[in-house]
Amino acid sequence: MQKKLVQSSLAISAAAALGLSGALVASPAMADNAPQKLDLQSEAHVQKALSGIEGVNAYGTEGGELSIGVAKKTDDIKKLEKQYQNIKVTEGVKELKPYAKNDLVGGAGYLVKAGESGGACSTGFSGWDGDGKPVVLTAGHCSKIINEQTNDFDGDTTVDQTEKPSTSEANGGEGFQASGDGVIGKWGFHNFGGDLLEGADQDKWPEPSESDIDFAVINVDESKYNVKNGITDWSTADEDDLAKSTTEITDVGEHKEGAISKSGRTTGKTEGEVLPRSEYDFDYQNVGGRWVHGFGVTTPIDKPFSQPGDSGGGVYQGSTAVGVISGGGDLDANTSFTWVADLDHSLEESGTDFNLEKPGEETPEAPAAPKAEDQTIEPEGKIKGKAEAGAEVEVKWEAAEDEKGAQVKTQADKNGSETAKADKNGNFSVEGPEAEGDYNVTAAATVDGEKSEPTEFDVTVEKDESETPAPVEREISVDPKEIAASDFVKEDKGVTITVKGFDEGEKVTLEVANGPEGVEGIELDETANENGAAAFSIYGTSAENAEAYLGKYDVEVAGANDTEDESALTGSFEVVADEDGSGGGSGGDDDGNNDDGNADGGAGDGNDDDGNGDGGSDLPRTGAELTGLAAGAGLLLVGGTAIVLTMRRKNNN
Repeated sequence: MQKKLVQSSLAISAAAALGLSGALVASPAMADNAPQKLDLQSEAHVQKALSGIEGVNAYGTEGGELSIGVAKKTDDIKKLEKQYQNIKVTEGVKELKPYAKNDLVGGAGYLVKAGESGGACSTGFSGWDGDGKPVVLTAGHCSKIINEQTNDFDGDTTVDQTEKPSTSEANGGEGFQASGDGVIGKWGFHNFGGDLLEGADQDKWPEPSESDIDFAVINVDESKYNVKNGITDWSTADEDDLAKSTTEITDVGEHKEGAISKSGRTTGKTEGEVLPRSEYDFDYQNVGGRWVHGFGVTTPIDKPFSQPGDSGGGVYQGSTAVGVISGGGDLDANTSFTWVADLDHSLEESGTDFNLEKPGEETPEAPAAPKAEDQTIEPEGKIKGKAEAGAEVEVKWEAAEDEKGAQVKTQADKNGSETAKADKNGNFSVEGPEAEGDYNVTAAATVDGEKSEPTEFDVTVEKDESETPAPVEREISVDPKEIAASDFVKEDKGVTITVKGFDEGEKVTLEVANGPEGVEGIELDETANENGAAAFSIYGTSAENAEAYLGKYDVEVAGANDTEDESALTGSFEVVADEDGSGGGSGGDDDGNNDDGNADGGAGDGNDDDGNGDGGSDLPRTGAELTGLAAGAGLLLVGGTAIVLTMRRKNNN
């Protein structure tokens, strides 16, 4: 731009950029009839077949075959495929838009007015805001009228027209000639740095802030300009159409060390190197007397990365937008230096919602391909894999070829396919081939009409000749069968119920079916471990009224996979008063008396508030937190006796 940017230890001059972008066109249609060969010698026959069918974005004939390109197959196109033998349909071919000279892409020049004078900057990147309105990103200082003596702001500039590319300095011209396409639009968000850095005493300068950015948004006039994705390389400037040759921008991201590119109206497309943090460990630079957040880029002195007028120009690595030009100067006698306002930081600090594709018009991404390993199954066994939750997964198989390249006859007739829906965890399974042998298998997932790439794997079908082990007999163990009330209300004691003989991973449910009057029954769920075992813990929580739990409890345990022939396992235990029990109290550590003459953990006087003992009337659901034996149990030898230890986790209930 026309401003002078000063830095205490490095003279930084401003630069800036703007842009256009383009697209192409295509759109025929189609017809119907019985299976036949379409006469491709006659263009009239081809057009008749295509007439009335929407969605055809490209077509051509070669080798007796009509090739059709579509974004995705519609019912009409599928019908057309079945109607003619010599039609090939390719999905993923988009409709293109025509190029226009008023397409705005990144890296082009634009003019600004500042009262009677003005200047030129460059566009950074073109796109859309969150509401789908077209916008252009550029440098914030291009929006400011800056007093050259004081560096104070004297107001805002006014956005004017794009600069005629053929006359720009990047194309060898003198620049500053309007394109004649009209005013681009108006400033949206715009900010240049923080408070002015005044005085020679740097200790008195304001501290830099995250919000010190050199960044602006131009809200584009849709009646005059189209925004197009991409950043120009300036190779078509002579045609006054910068959108004809661009680099596609697919992402906005953080810059990385290494090679970097820029496009702007003064120096065109240039290459540089990101200045490593090991050499220039700063996040803020004094640009024109104000702190600006960003990063540095260097080039040889005779090949500057940017010059005045490149300000706002798009800085990118590959297809990722990383910044806009803020300022530049000479680092030393051999090195040209440019400060780049980092784009990811500027967008976040400004709260700008910037999209490289118009919201609502994005092409849906294809789902990830399913995951499946080579596997061996029994005849008609399950072929298994994982895909996106809810995806429709089509699994196809073909008999593998023998060493001579021929399919085994008995298998060739068994080629087929099955479709299954992935569950909420992404697991899917289909019934595999009946015939034994080796198969080449593919699996492809479809989500919201978009199909993934196929995953290839091998499946071997063979009978399992090994003997099926006899099922483990189901058993239940209750320990202890009788427990003193004061022990029953202790978390580290209580009653443990262990069962076995269930399937690995099966949900096992324990129900306290019967108990003393006033005590509620409960249900607890556990998962059987790899040995088919599960364990439950039951204990009371009302230690102040332990006697409320006195009585006999009947329990039943059943599995989710139980058949009609399998009955629930049953068992029982009894909670007795301390004087009737075989243990409890303080565990024998003293004379059995404590405070009021009752055992530790006992019920005191057996009453709660109203004397009815209601405080212990609910059996707590703590057992529901108990892990199965695989994770939560082990054997400990104590005095030669094996004791099952069960991990208990407290439940907030």
